[in-house]
Amino acid sequence: MISPAAPSARTLATAGVVLAVQLLVSLVLVATAAAGIGLLSVGVVFDPPVTSDGAFGLVFGARVAFSPEVAMLSVLAVAGVVVAVAAFRAWRGTLTAQVASTLHWVAVSQSLGITIVIVALLNGVDEAATIVALYALAAGSATLGWLSDRAERADTGRAHLWPYAFLTALAIVPWGVVALVQVTGLVVGAPASAGVRVVTLVVLAATAAWAAAEWAVARPAGRAAQTPEAAARLRVVVATALAGIPAAAVLVLGLIGG
Repeated sequence: MISPAAPSARTLATAGVVLAVQLLVSLVLVATAAAGIGLLSVGVVFDPPVTSDGAFGLVFGARVAFSPEVAMLSVLAVAGVVVAVAAFRAWRGTLTAQVASTLHWVAVSQSLGITIVIVALLNGVDEAATIVALYALAAGSATLGWLSDRAERADTGRAHLWPYAFLTALAIVPWGVVALVQVTGLVVGAPASAGVRVVTLVVLAATAAWAAAEWAVARPAGRAAQTPEAAARLRVVVATALAGIPAAAVLVLGLIGG
């Protein structure tokens, strides 16, 4: 079986340009919306700590509010920086397959982690402990993809796919929490807005497409991942989409008012 090669400098440069343009356009639209119709607002609530004698501590249910449109810009920024570093190394001829894999999974981990946090907040999940756990599960699952790349591959057998299997098992848990919150909202008569539900489905579809592409790379399966070069190119494309599609969906949600 093949392992993904290091992406070409041209492929990485193209992805970097796409992310840079989207980030620039998003910045302009966010700034325009902030000065006009305003931005969406979500918040993380920190439960008040209790001391050993039963008295409350110094923090009393603090709530940190921020804009999800602005927060999603960080996903584009992280992905863009990682792609830029990889492109520079590829241009210099120092980008190995191992380094490319590490950079890829760093970008993916933050795309998965930050995005699920924003989706959960939009759906009404605001407890700090829950938010931290969702981020840890989503971002941490990417480390198993990194291990999958380094597992020994043979022409027969699928032992190297176990890390990928555990990756998907962990990454799906935060989406189960979001689904439970949505169902609960429907039951009690307080559902999320139609816009939030659509964004949730769009982001879920983008995440599922990314997972399917990674499966094709790991297996490998399909014409898009039958050679190391094709697998590397597919990874760059889906990682770019994993950052860009959710950021665009949240931005559109903000522009239409939620």
